[in-house]
Amino acid sequence: MNFFVNKEATSRSCGLHQEAVRVWDWPVRIFHWLLLVLVIAAYLTSRYNWMTYHVYIGRIILTLLCFRTMWGFWGSDTARFRRFIVRPSIAFAYIRDLFSQTCEKHIGHTPAGGWMVVALIVVLWMQVLTGLFVSNDVVRVGPLFAIFSGDTTNTLVFVHGILFNVLTLFVAIHIAVVAIYWTVKRQNLIKPMITGIQSLPLCVEKPRFVSTKRAIGLFLCSIGIALLIGLL
Repeated sequence: MNFFVNKEATSRSCGLHQEAVRVWDWPVRIFHWLLLVLVIAAYLTSRYNWMTYHVYIGRIILTLLCFRTMWGFWGSDTARFRRFIVRPSIAFAYIRDLFSQTCEKHIGHTPAGGWMVVALIVVLWMQVLTGLFVSNDVVRVGPLFAIFSGDTTNTLVFVHGILFNVLTLFVAIHIAVVAIYWTVKRQNLIKPMITGIQSLPLCVEKPRFVSTKRAIGLFLCSIGIALLIGLL
């Protein structure tokens, strides 16, 4: 049974009274917005062939991905994978009702939103890891470019480009769903990701948040892992 889908969904027994509930911790919010900026920067540096900066950006994204992956196991409740990954049948059922005007709310990710988070993280991991082996005619880009032959490197360059197109598609879907929530369900999903606060019924069980000390420790570990991967 998924904690956030079944126990914390809005029900009629909760009444109409609402309260401000902290749903997103600062590590998740910083990861979300910083990653958005870095993905845009990665595209622009690649588009204009500023590959030195592109590599730096890729390493920062790698660090963030290391952190978010660990935070998904040892972070706050709303950040943990086991809290928002549900059975596919539940996610598809939720998608079927996407355009309904029901006011059901979930603390953290919705059933379909949880799978989108996983998909984005997986694609970003593949994007960054293929980038470690990429080179082009102008500059040897990836720190691990010399490991494979030219043909294999060319394949990885192709995959690297395809993955960005897949990432762009996922981001477009994500933005479209946020717009649907805003216009159809009258729910603002952007503000909680900025403030961390969401207005929810009084009956919901509040999520547990872990210490800032753990977040800093995991981030330092992420920096070490990213540096180690770059030096292989």
